[in-house]
Amino acid sequence: MSTMMNIRNLYTTWRMYQRNLSGRKFEPEAPYMRYLCKSGDTCLHFGASDGRHSYLMSQIVGPEGTIHAFEPSRYSYEIMCRLIKWHKLSNVFPHNYAIGEKDGETTLNVPLKKSGHLGRAYAVIGDDARGSEEILATSNNTQFERQKTPVISLDSIVSKMKLDTVDFIRCDIEGAECLMIEGGKKTIEQHLPAFLIEIHPFSLRNNFNRDPETVLNYFLDNGYEAWRLSDDDSELIRTNELDQQRRWRDYFLVHPSQADDIPTGPFSNDQ
Repeated sequence: MSTMMNIRNLYTTWRMYQRNLSGRKFEPEAPYMRYLCKSGDTCLHFGASDGRHSYLMSQIVGPEGTIHAFEPSRYSYEIMCRLIKWHKLSNVFPHNYAIGEKDGETTLNVPLKKSGHLGRAYAVIGDDARGSEEILATSNNTQFERQKTPVISLDSIVSKMKLDTVDFIRCDIEGAECLMIEGGKKTIEQHLPAFLIEIHPFSLRNNFNRDPETVLNYFLDNGYEAWRLSDDDSELIRTNELDQQRRWRDYFLVHPSQADDIPTGPFSNDQ
């Protein structure tokens, strides 16, 4: 990276570090992770970005637990690794990979915003992808930074890392959730992990040529129960339908057979 980019990367790391310490600006879904994973759990974080959700998970699972955090962007990966070091998170392990249906290599497409800054939060994998944000993705003059990145599948992660169990998965991969499922059915159907998954109808339809309903329906068809936050984030709502009015939305997914093994709360049998 250039000197200016290195300075910006370091400044962003410091800003995220301060936010973590003060508990500020976490996504509204983040506090609910304490009801989905517990001390000693093995967790996976896909689309980990700067690792703020991994930071929270680290506190929840404790020293006996493990978080494997996957981020394809070299820029964001560097921030995450630095934060892991600054926070002394001995149970978080970073990996510079995208999540796909099989191991290999792909292109990470990062759109340039009108401000001139790269929209790293809207980056999408795939040789022809144009970002997960509709305005950026459909603008004729949108420019992209394209970066080659290695790909690994969920099933391959479990096999190569010799994971005995997968208890919880945080997934925010800008439409590639369809690929995560295709490359992870063995793991999902064997371990039935709880999920906090962001589903992107726009990106699924336009970047991956998938019917957005198929992602949520896959889990529902396998017996999972689903919740999302209300539009004002004030309450949890049980749902069996995808909200296609938003370009993305987070869903909490728990299989009833695992509901006794998660903390008492809105998703457990002891609620």
